Amino acid sequence: MKTLITGGKSAQAQKILKAFTGDQILLGDYGDMPSFVSAQYQFVSLGERNDDTIAHTLLNACLDQQADRLLPLYSFELEAVMRSAVLFEEFNIHVLLPDLLHFPLYLSERITDKNNWAVFDKGELLYAAVPADQLAVLGKEKTLNGVFYMNEAPQEQALFTIA
Repeated sequence: MKTLITGGKSAQAQKILKAFTGDQILLGDYGDMPSFVSAQYQFVSLGERNDDTIAHTLLNACLDQQADRLLPLYSFELEAVMRSAVLFEEFNIHVLLPDLLHFPLYLSERITDKNNWAVFDKGELLYAAVPADQLAVLGKEKTLNGVFYMNEAPQEQALFTIA
């Protein structure tokens, strides 16, 4: 599977790489990108940032790079991509974000431990920075989709984002 992760120049995106060891990873970001190539990932420029066309820019990048999955990390991308998720799905690009109905539940500013995060894909636990048996069950119960900070209270997950 080929996964495009935005915020590619950030330490947060680099940290998430370990969750996608079996994937071909594209680290996308706005503006100039390093020309460094690794066996683990490749940098991709998303062009200049234009908040009016974020979803379109990301869809084009996914299509141009033949990405099967998109993980938007910048907070300014989330709403535009989430509202366009159906369009991405029409092109067989799976977006790692909660659905429109549940999206507001995960916008919490309260994060107790930034080292405790996990990646879920349609409820399946892909990776947990702090392994815990209950995470797989919680992911299935809530059909979690995306990267979340896992606060101690079971009802307090927050989307992992870059400001």
